[in-house]
Amino acid sequence: MPATDAERLVHDFLTAMGPAPADVRAAVDGYLTDDCVWENPGSPVCRGKAEILRLMPPDFARLEVRFRHLATAGDVVLAERMENMLRVDGTPIALNLKVMGAFELRAGRISAWRDYFDFTHLITESPEW
Repeated sequence: MPATDAERLVHDFLTAMGPAPADVRAAVDGYLTDDCVWENPGSPVCRGKAEILRLMPPDFARLEVRFRHLATAGDVVLAERMENMLRVDGTPIALNLKVMGAFELRAGRISAWRDYFDFTHLITESPEW
């Protein structure tokens, strides 16, 4: 589905998270800049990999992503997707969560990651796509 190198980078980052917490940490370390900014609704803005990893649940083991659309404008990739975030024991942190995100790229890494979603619908029993 990725049509550009920038889209491939975002796709590869999101799909590299799992199947264990160490893989999530490795994806953050390998794909984000040291000063990356991460923003989510209802959460504090994180600046840098250490803050990003502290905000993520320690038992976050796997991200399952279904992409709906990827679009690129310059150094920005927009990614509409549905996500399942799963703990080590397989229980969901989020299930069928519809997310729209903006990823800013710099020197082949992600320097800003902003996700937009309805915080009141982290878990939905069935996908609507």
